[in-house]
Amino acid sequence: MALDMSKPRVQEVTGDPGLALIRADPPAEQVTWITFVPFLPDGRCALIEGSDGPSLPSGEVAGGEDYLIDTVLRVPLETAGFRYQHFHPFALSGRHLYAWIEGAPYSGKRAHASPGLMAMPPAEASARLDAAGRPDLAAVVAAAARSYQTLSEQAYYADNLRTLERAYLRGRTSQEGSGFGGDEREWRLARRHITDGVRADGTFLDVGCANGLLMESVAGWCAERGLQVEPYGLDIAPGLVELARQRLPQWAERIWLGNAIDWVPPAGTRFDYVHILLDCVPAARRGDLIRHHLHCTVQGGGRLIVSDYGADPALGAPSAAETVAALGLTCSGQSTGDARSWRASARTAWIDS
Repeated sequence: MALDMSKPRVQEVTGDPGLALIRADPPAEQVTWITFVPFLPDGRCALIEGSDGPSLPSGEVAGGEDYLIDTVLRVPLETAGFRYQHFHPFALSGRHLYAWIEGAPYSGKRAHASPGLMAMPPAEASARLDAAGRPDLAAVVAAAARSYQTLSEQAYYADNLRTLERAYLRGRTSQEGSGFGGDEREWRLARRHITDGVRADGTFLDVGCANGLLMESVAGWCAERGLQVEPYGLDIAPGLVELARQRLPQWAERIWLGNAIDWVPPAGTRFDYVHILLDCVPAARRGDLIRHHLHCTVQGGGRLIVSDYGADPALGAPSAAETVAALGLTCSGQSTGDARSWRASARTAWIDS
C-alpha cells in the first residue's frame, strides 16, 4: 500500500508522539516507505534540485524487496542518482522510515536518475527547504544531521555488519559476494591496481576480506608477474568469514574473525603486505586504523597498502595518499591503475614499515 507522501508533517520529527526515534531496524512488515537524507563524505547534505524546488529522495518499498538491501540502493539511485556507502535509519512514523545515507553521486551502469544535486551544510539545506515551503523536509534534515553527527563508533560497526553481511551473503556471483556489482572483467579493472604495491614474494593479509575473492585474486594477479604471494584474510562478519572458508578451504585456517581497528594476529604473526580499507572504521578513526596495522600486523620491512574506493576530492573524500600525508606519514607510492572514470583519483597508497 502506497502512502501519501505529498506533505509529511513537520510534527513527525519535532516531538509528535507518532514519530519514534529508533536504535534498531524495524521489522520488514513495518516499513512501506523510506525517505533518505544523503550526506557526502565531507558532511555536506545533498538535495535534489527539481522544478518544484529542493527535495529529498523518497520512495516505496517494492513488493519482494528487502528494504535493508534493495530499497536503500534502488530508491536513492532512481530518484537522486546517489549511491550509498553507509546507511543508518533514525526514525519511524507509522510505516514510514527515515534514514540518512552517506555516499556520492553515481554514474555507473545501474539504472539511475541524473537530477541536479545541490551540496551544502545541513543547516543551510534545512533552511533552504523551509524557505521553499517544505518545513516538513527541513525538520527531517535537521533530525538526520543530529543522528549523523552523533553516531557512535559501535553503531558504525553495527551498521556495516548488518547491511554488508546481509547483502554479500545474498550475492549471486563471487564479485557480488565481495561487495562489487560488476563482472569478472570489471573486477579486475577496479581492483588489480592494489597489486602495484606488491614488489616481491611474501604474505598478504586482506583486512575486510568478505568472501575472500580479493585474497585469491591478488595471489593470481601477482603470479602473472612471477610473484608468489600467500594470502590471509580478516573480516568483522561471522557469516562472511564462514563463506570465505567454504570458498577457499585450502586457506580456511588463515581466515580470521575480528574488527580491523584492534585485531592482533595470533602467535605474533606478521605479514609482508597488509591491505586495509579506510571505510572499515569511522572517518575520525582512520589514523588509528593505519597506525594500528603499522605497529601490529605489518612486519619490519613490510608494506601497508591503504585503499579508499570512494576517494574523490571534489566530493570531500581525499585520495588515499592525501589521507596518509595528512596524518604526517610518508607515502611510498600510490596507484589508480585502470580505475573507472568516476573514481579517477588514486584510490590506493602504501606506506613502508
